[in-house]
Parts: sequence; C-alpha cells; structure tokens
Amino acid sequence: MNKLEMNSIADKFIADRGMPMSNYYIEVTPYSELICFKGEDGREYDLPISDETLAIAVKKRLRELGVKVVELK
Repeated sequence: MNKLEMNSIADKFIADRGMPMSNYYIEVTPYSELICFKGEDGREYDLPISDETLAIAVKKRLRELGVKVVELK
C-alpha cells in the first residue's frame, strides 16, 4: 500500500471517531507510543488499535497533522 492510500485510511479512521483533531495526542513512554484522546467528559483515554499497520499509519498521520506529543519519562 502506498503512502497516499495509508493516509486515506488513517484519515478515515480519525474522522469516523467524530472528534476534533485537538482532542487527539500521542503519548510517548520509554516502552511504548500510544494514541490518546480527550473525551467529551474531559477525561483522557488511550485509543488501542489492534491492527499494527493501521496503528502505525494513524500515529504517523496524527504527527503530520500536528497533534500534541507528550513525552513521559
């Protein structure tokens, strides 16, 4: 799959969740990198994606779109 197709799939996944882009962020720890979001209730949640290829594409796309990256040590 080429980059354009992966971006399209990632964009659809992100848009289908129905949240503004500002609700998403990436949390980086020494052991993992998680996609997270702030819910309508104000709480923060992890967004697990079981398809590793999709997870990588979504993380990459979110970074390209400029979401906040939080580094925990």
